[in-house]
Amino acid sequence: MSAPPKPKPKAFPAVSGGCYCQKTRYRILSAPLFCHACHCPDCQRRSGSAFACFATIEADRIITLPNSLAPKLTSLPGRPGIPRATITCAECGTELWGTGIVSSAIADVRIGTLDLPTLMEPDVHCFVGSKVRWVGIPEGARTMKGDYDMRTMWPKESLRRFDEALRKEEEKKKKKEEEEEDERELDKTPTAQSPSAEDVEFERRCDETEKGLLARLEKLTIKLAEQEKGEGAN
Repeated sequence: MSAPPKPKPKAFPAVSGGCYCQKTRYRILSAPLFCHACHCPDCQRRSGSAFACFATIEADRIITLPNSLAPKLTSLPGRPGIPRATITCAECGTELWGTGIVSSAIADVRIGTLDLPTLMEPDVHCFVGSKVRWVGIPEGARTMKGDYDMRTMWPKESLRRFDEALRKEEEKKKKKEEEEEDERELDKTPTAQSPSAEDVEFERRCDETEKGLLARLEKLTIKLAEQEKGEGAN
């Protein structure tokens, strides 16, 4: 007897979010890779709160909703070779998500900007060593005194999606570099408007050779004419 067919996985529900003034609205198109609460001093200062909560997801799985104010992208200092940015509402300044902590292909959505933040309970609380002491953590929640290792904590499917996003980003980066190299090569191609130094030198030598040949031809013509005059006199 054959095994019953596996039930189809349920489609990810439409999960939307927005800024304080609601002029910038967005939607995440798939389940987050991982959710975490960070109690590090940097997140405390940047959020202006006791801690920050993030839902990590592929950056291309976030879309701005139609008729919504386009978000503002601000570049931030980051690791060499990894562009880092924060995406905010251009009107009220609410930070919606950021990219570039590990890759520009991965975004950390601020859970508090989601319409239903309770859906994204943190999978781990990290940097609890610097946690504000009056903040309570749910009983049984996973905690880390410092940072956590994504390779040991993330689900296998999330790691697969993460690696796939990095691969696509690397291919995009390589393609861009090749296109830029092609453009540089085109700029080197000599044109009638911008001859290269080699072409100028070649033209100069050709002109000198042509002038020399014309001078020799003129002398030969004069010599032949003189010879004809001498023969006529005889």
